[in-house]
Amino acid sequence: MKMKLLFKECIDYCGFDYLPEGIEEFYDSYIGDNKKELIDRKFLNHIFEKYDLSHDKQDLIVKAYEAIEQDEKLFHFTKFLVWDMCSARNRCDVDNYKNMTPACMSKYGEMYSLLLLLACVEPAMNLLKERGVPVEYYEGIPYRSMDNQFKKLIENGDTTVSDFPWDMNFYTCSIYLMDRFLFIPCKFEDSFTMYRNNKTKKVIALRHGEEEFRGDGQINGINDVYDEKGKFTTEWKESENTITGNPISPMGYVKKEKITLDKDEWKLALKQGDILLALHVPAGPGYNPERLKNSMELAIEFYDKYFPELKVKGFWSESWLYDSRLSLVLDNDTSNIIKVQRQFYLYPIKAGDSMLRYEVFGDWNADPHKIELKTSLQKAALGYMNTGGRFNNLSMVVLREDVDKIGNNTYINKEDIEDFKRIVDIHLK
Repeated sequence: MKMKLLFKECIDYCGFDYLPEGIEEFYDSYIGDNKKELIDRKFLNHIFEKYDLSHDKQDLIVKAYEAIEQDEKLFHFTKFLVWDMCSARNRCDVDNYKNMTPACMSKYGEMYSLLLLLACVEPAMNLLKERGVPVEYYEGIPYRSMDNQFKKLIENGDTTVSDFPWDMNFYTCSIYLMDRFLFIPCKFEDSFTMYRNNKTKKVIALRHGEEEFRGDGQINGINDVYDEKGKFTTEWKESENTITGNPISPMGYVKKEKITLDKDEWKLALKQGDILLALHVPAGPGYNPERLKNSMELAIEFYDKYFPELKVKGFWSESWLYDSRLSLVLDNDTSNIIKVQRQFYLYPIKAGDSMLRYEVFGDWNADPHKIELKTSLQKAALGYMNTGGRFNNLSMVVLREDVDKIGNNTYINKEDIEDFKRIVDIHLK
């Protein structure tokens, strides 16, 4: 095997418009190989047949791969990128990769991101085979993204990748469908810590200090809405025996009144750096607590068996679906959105209402007053917004010890709901 090319030599030559931060550290441990092809031609032909690509589009893709393979430095570094991408998600490097174009690839450079992703599929599957993961868990995963990608190519010749970080999850077989929901490992990095009472098993989250919140417990400035009169700053004080801080209501807001926990009575449940499984919600029926519980139980079993090194502490997710303000406009007894919300420990994040505008009204910047309202949710959401209120995304956590209690509203009780009703939109009054 020839001596590995130096990292700087490769990047200076290739001239990428973007490379993930810190990637040189992983290049140092890359051994390399003698493969003559970036992607196995049998697999490539399988893709051509699956999507019934015309000869001219097949020829375009093959020539683009040959352009990489015939360039020694670009070929070598691209093989490294494939190797690294296939393990990046297990390092929980979320969104570190995005679209890349090498300046040295003058003719097919705009196709490079797609070629890179396609080249990941077989190596990723081989790694899973080595782990002993049954093929049924991953054989269809890459095609969940590939279907849309090749639809674009066939219909209008578009080879661009719309959302590289998200699509990468599928091409590298790093995300798994368990019953109703998709799961992928992530590192918990938000600024709070969770504790569990030794006797009652109650869970409390304490926000870290020096963050500014409105009177309603949302981050000051969300949706460009500020609360100069009622704003407060969180505090964190820790001694040998106690921890004092601002608690997060499981309904998804930070409380102004601080509490103190005795370390002899409360044990650490979740801290920054712990590994969680990020939950994603595909479109379709079955969004309810029963399917949520089953999916999470299957995910815990899967990761404990095939990825035991990850030490999963629970689950995390972010969505417009988790906004507790939806409980003000939806029937709390019949709405599955609310039923699922009540199984989570919700908390505020720096995200406004653009996701709700997209999912409910059809555009990230939609003005609900200018569209025809067709659904009861659209009408109810606009009714709330007409009062001056604004929706926003929330995030959630479910600790693994509580998965078996899903369906019983483990974190949220009636008092929490009533407290939320009293505090919500207090900054507008």
